[in-house]
Amino acid sequence: MAEREWQIIVVEDEFDSEQLIYKILTYHGINVLMARNGKECLSLLDRVHPTFIVTDLAMPVMDGWETLSAIRANPQTEKIPVVAMTAYHSSDVAEQALNAGFDAFFTKPISARYFVESLAKLI
Repeated sequence: MAEREWQIIVVEDEFDSEQLIYKILTYHGINVLMARNGKECLSLLDRVHPTFIVTDLAMPVMDGWETLSAIRANPQTEKIPVVAMTAYHSSDVAEQALNAGFDAFFTKPISARYFVESLAKLI
């Protein structure tokens, strides 16, 4: 599937990170929908079926961990690849994220080239 056919929900509460990720993805022609927290993401999932969901782990209202649990618990969304990202990077957090069921883990700041290439490998 070509990048231009992708639709990604980005769940991010920090404006600078949101803008950076949005610019990286749209530069590659990817259709991006933004959500400020997991609750907004789940609301979007009532209307769209994205190629990926990229979510920050630490957010107010509903964090990335809770968002993943809700996505995996729903038979209509359980197969959507969900990617974690966080500024709090350590090997422990990465291991916890992958063990929790995230399909990939990225640390902030995101490397533009590596990020999109890594997402392509998930398909």
